[in-house]
Amino acid sequence: MPPKEKVESTEQVLQAVILADSFDERFQPITLQTARCLLPLCNVPLISYTFEFLAVAGVQEIFVFCCSHSDKVKAFVKQYGKSSNMKIHTIVSQECMSVGDAMRELDAKQLIDTDFILVNGDVVSNMKLDKVLEEHRARRQADKSAIMTMVLKKASPQHRSRAVGDGSLFVLDQSSKECLHYQPLKAFKSTRRDRRMTMDMEIFDKHPEVQVRNDLIDCQVDICSVEVPALFTENFDYQDIRADFVHGILTSDLLGKTIHFHEVSDVYAARVRSTQMYDAVSKDIISRWTFPMVPDSNLQAGDCYEFRRGLVYKEKSVVLSRTCVVEEKVVIGARTQIAEDAVLSNCVIGKNCVIGANVKIDNAYIWDNVTIKDNCVVQHSIIANGAVLEKDVTVNKGCLISFNVTIGANTTVPAYSRLTALAEDEDQNSVTELISDPAFVGPTGRGRPFKEAEDSDDEDDEADPRNKQVNRLAYDMSALKLDRQAQEESASEFESEASDVEEEEVNTAEELDREIAQTLERAFKEGHEVDIAALELNTLRMASNSNFHEMRKRIIPGVLKNIDLSAKPGSKTTVKEVLVRWGPLIGRMIHDEADQIDGLFILQRACAGLHEDSTQAQKVFAPALRYFYDEDITEEDSILNWYRSDKSQQGTETEKRLREVVRPSAT
Repeated sequence: MPPKEKVESTEQVLQAVILADSFDERFQPITLQTARCLLPLCNVPLISYTFEFLAVAGVQEIFVFCCSHSDKVKAFVKQYGKSSNMKIHTIVSQECMSVGDAMRELDAKQLIDTDFILVNGDVVSNMKLDKVLEEHRARRQADKSAIMTMVLKKASPQHRSRAVGDGSLFVLDQSSKECLHYQPLKAFKSTRRDRRMTMDMEIFDKHPEVQVRNDLIDCQVDICSVEVPALFTENFDYQDIRADFVHGILTSDLLGKTIHFHEVSDVYAARVRSTQMYDAVSKDIISRWTFPMVPDSNLQAGDCYEFRRGLVYKEKSVVLSRTCVVEEKVVIGARTQIAEDAVLSNCVIGKNCVIGANVKIDNAYIWDNVTIKDNCVVQHSIIANGAVLEKDVTVNKGCLISFNVTIGANTTVPAYSRLTALAEDEDQNSVTELISDPAFVGPTGRGRPFKEAEDSDDEDDEADPRNKQVNRLAYDMSALKLDRQAQEESASEFESEASDVEEEEVNTAEELDREIAQTLERAFKEGHEVDIAALELNTLRMASNSNFHEMRKRIIPGVLKNIDLSAKPGSKTTVKEVLVRWGPLIGRMIHDEADQIDGLFILQRACAGLHEDSTQAQKVFAPALRYFYDEDITEEDSILNWYRSDKSQQGTETEKRLREVVRPSAT
């Protein structure tokens, strides 16, 4: 009976814990000077979005757990709390090095006395938690061993709000909403062991029907019982909430605890866990996918944004010259000045910034009090508060320019540079003098390239350095391959293993080619239903750890090669019959706009590859494109974006002629 009284009390006070520290180094050197949860996202501190999300969920009491830069976090929380109906407390522990340490500290302080919501301080979401809370409480009433409910969001593997280098594989029981197995997925695996999933086969004895899912985004929003912090205390090996705690609970025969899930689809939820995700979530906010958490909602006290056509958000005190150009998807903060002939596109400009004449800013994030003088170009980078770009500076993509860095005139900052105005070891209270590097900041500049600590070992990054690189802003896969080759050449002790991995990858690709071809051939020959064929192909995809692009580039040619242009009307092999019968199978492999455009490139190449004669290729390409459009597999905007892209104009002569066949009308 006492447990029931405790559960009833939870309905009166809903508590939440925010982990304000990320316990990783992905935003360094910027986070050497401020907490990651305070970084501006569309000119609003990250943690403000988390507070708003919890307020909508009905949370009444919040504990903000902070480690690094705790003074700044406490000051912000104190200021925010003045206008909030929620009780917000800060817990400071400088010794914590991981999520596990924070949970153990939380248990030691005994501040949580009910089921609570656990989130990170960089979560942006517009979902309501009514249903998941109701489900969790009902489940706890019936079964005290159910200690956690994870919120998962359905999304394609290429979805923008999915972290490139981080993924999750879930084994789920839909009937009981129980998570049976969890495994983190990395974009690159260092060893063959990392490429395999090991699961207890006894799971199938207790759960005859399970789903293996990699189409879910882990929202990092959990409903936890009071037992969760205590379990961290009992198991000091638990450091990460997913890789250690969830995996440990699910594989333990002794604890007897269960973890469940709640799946959402028509809401927004993402965590800004890397600079790549910072870019993605910023674009989603500007595009209003996060509504009502959009700039013109003015979440921050004192903001006064106006929403204009073209997804432009501007505060009233902004000063724009007559000849400046503000293109689509732009946010401009208060008291910022934009000079003549400046061009802004797909960017966020902070408050009190000065943008000079003839400046071009594209896909960049300029924070408060930044000065960018005449004739500068900034591409797909982040520039922090107080930075100065003198005249004729070019900042190439992927750069992080930290607080108060000055780039001297006529300087080109190399792509992916990370610059800081801190002296060596200054964050460790050293008195070392800052020695600027002219190669990066110019002769008159102030700053140096930031070098990560050699002993850095983030739990997120694992062994392969490429997993860290793909999570960075504006990452370039082609450059990544070159870096990998250089590493393999310089590290002879790993050459044998790298060779084995490469050979295995080639063999895996050939095996996937063969198995998909056999599956399609069997489906065509035996007349399988599309649902059955799609199920078999998705099983192959998950077994080979392939993405939907790899499936499309094999399935689209595999379907088209069954077309016989000499077949008589009514035959099963005519263009129309094959598309009507098997086109839906292609549609199962296309989910978002990026998939649609990629599918059109593959269709273009496949038609040209199957028919050297452009006239014959056109007889397949034009009807196939019409079918894609009519059946909503491909939208009009995607077709236009494909047509206008440089990639569609390249390739063989036949490919180029196919593009011209579908030239849009002048009107």
